[in-house]
Amino acid sequence: MMTMEHRMHSDRTFRLLYNPLFRVISTWLWWFVGAALTVLVILASEGVSLPTAMKVLAEKQYLAVYIEIVSVGLLPVIFTVACKDDPAQYGLTRLRLAESIGLSLLLVIVMFGWAYFSRGQLMSDDRAALHLQFPWNIWYAVLGIFAWGPLEVFFVSWLIANTDRIFGNRKGLLSWGLVITLIGFAGLHILTTDVWNALYTGSIFLILMLIYKHTRNAWGPMLAWTLINGQVWYIARLLA
Repeated sequence: MMTMEHRMHSDRTFRLLYNPLFRVISTWLWWFVGAALTVLVILASEGVSLPTAMKVLAEKQYLAVYIEIVSVGLLPVIFTVACKDDPAQYGLTRLRLAESIGLSLLLVIVMFGWAYFSRGQLMSDDRAALHLQFPWNIWYAVLGIFAWGPLEVFFVSWLIANTDRIFGNRKGLLSWGLVITLIGFAGLHILTTDVWNALYTGSIFLILMLIYKHTRNAWGPMLAWTLINGQVWYIARLLA
């Protein structure tokens, strides 16, 4: 049987999972730790050394989906499931669904229209096409579409909701949760890509998260980001 001391320790640990400050800090830190651990696991599975890591990830770019899932989605999902959070607080609800999708698709139309008239095509990508045999092409395409689409939006909306809890302003459209999370999210893109992509992604997510905050529904932003994210289009080419 569990002793009283063990039970008290367990209760304190479980209560900590509900603490928004602990949630937010641990999630940001896990982005770095989780990414590093996943890279090490990938290298071990491929049987290569750390100095050749970039070469392997460049040749097998589809493996990056595991880094995305672990570093971005894992901890928020664990917190949500373990603490039995109400999904509605992160916008996973049917309330105002039509409004959320409608506003989000307006952004998609604008983005596609601008891309078509400026470049003559909806999406352009000069990276080499990915080639995998069945069923691995479907496996990585589905994982990638999910990870760089809905899961990435859930990561941001989850952080906004929990950061707003820290400052006690959950209902405001412009909030500290929104500002801090988007600055951090854009900063991550500076580390992984460049300043231009960070500004581009940050601007799109500002619009999407304002839609989420306005409607309290994240399904529309999830759909929109899946449709306009170049990484989703790139990984989806595995299905061609």
